[in-house]
Amino acid sequence: MTTQLDFSVGLAKETTYGTPVTPTRFVESEAKLKYEIKTAQGRGLRPGKNVHRLNRHQAVHFEGSGDIDIDVPTRGFGFLLNALFGQVVNTLVPTTTPPLYQQNHVLQNASDPVQSFTVQEILPTLGGVNSHPHTFTGCVFDSMELSAKEGSILEAKFSLVARELQTSVAAAATSYPADDALFTFVHGAISLGGTLTEPDATTIASLSGSPAANIADFSLSVKRNLDGDGWNLGGAGLRSRAPLYGVPELSGKITAEYTDNVLRDAYLQQSALALVLTFQHNVAVSGAHKPTLQVVLPAIRLNGEVPTSDGGKAIKQSIDFEAFDNGIATQPIWVIYRTLDATP
Repeated sequence: MTTQLDFSVGLAKETTYGTPVTPTRFVESEAKLKYEIKTAQGRGLRPGKNVHRLNRHQAVHFEGSGDIDIDVPTRGFGFLLNALFGQVVNTLVPTTTPPLYQQNHVLQNASDPVQSFTVQEILPTLGGVNSHPHTFTGCVFDSMELSAKEGSILEAKFSLVARELQTSVAAAATSYPADDALFTFVHGAISLGGTLTEPDATTIASLSGSPAANIADFSLSVKRNLDGDGWNLGGAGLRSRAPLYGVPELSGKITAEYTDNVLRDAYLQQSALALVLTFQHNVAVSGAHKPTLQVVLPAIRLNGEVPTSDGGKAIKQSIDFEAFDNGIATQPIWVIYRTLDATP
């Protein structure tokens, strides 16, 4: 017997685009995947037939899409990061028992093929009599939104497009890490400006100077801007090939209390700032080695705003930013993940 709470989401990398594989990785998620069928109506007219006829109404285009929303855990998150970024350096951090692994996620070269996935939702029916699998094949991840809000759990939303929905694939047995935890606002710190020390295979990034003490909220958007073509003759209304990478967009927003003019002046002068956001869980795996999630942006440019009065309340600035390749750092973005997972 199941209940409405027994919803599950499983994923696995596909060997061939659009060919289903059995999910092996599972996330605790409010996933909401949709499947849209585009139809066309024949235009011909016939005497005595003044209503659209059923046999002239045809399906012509199939496509799935949706989001996977999760609270960011200390295990399993690397799989989703890899699905979006496409490239990872996976190396053991030395002198840790049990072994803590570091994954350096970077944007895959745009000329490389996009990895596709099978994503399966198990949907319990009302009354708990049955659970029905919806298996989406040819899933490709297009964007991620990471949100760190004051007093909240760190959240991530991954958006994807899918080739096909299949309902005859058997439901995969679920399994989850036994010892994962969640990153929260309590574990976070952010640094802006200063000299960036890039991460390497075993070391996370750092910025010279003290972490900023006036940042309340932070959000990051990573868009791969996948192409929207590939519906070709012979594909029976389904996409014939995996999407292609477009030019990535890296952007976000900071909410900061007005304590100094660092952000104001960076906006007015349109100067670039390095940004490092670090979440370290307070339970050390071995010594000082802690599960870690870090976002590293070597060059952001602020889009506004200058501080203004707020009726006697503490003045806050809501500042949009965009991240760039500054021609100096080896990557425009790193997402570093230290975890007990041996592979993403």
